[in-house]
Amino acid sequence: MESGPEDQPRLTGAERGKLRSLAQTLDPKVFVGKAGVNAGIAKLLADAFRNADLVKVRFTAEREEMEQQARELARLTESEVIGSVGRTATFFKLGAAAE
Repeated sequence: MESGPEDQPRLTGAERGKLRSLAQTLDPKVFVGKAGVNAGIAKLLADAFRNADLVKVRFTAEREEMEQQARELARLTESEVIGSVGRTATFFKLGAAAE
């Protein structure tokens, strides 16, 4: 892993690719509706990270707004967006299931 801003570990391209391939078979566990990202949605994602390191989130917003919401959700949960397809984004938090 590489170091990113504020010395947080960042995933390499190869690591992201491996995680994306693992996430292909996952179903979305968190759904972000018209209200957008808020503390409740962030808590749902944090709870989902207790069971898995990789979690898919489904958005109802258009693509540009979805990307902004995904970045905000990653910031709130201290996770990383590893990829998105359509209106679904995959989030990763290292060691979350071990906590």
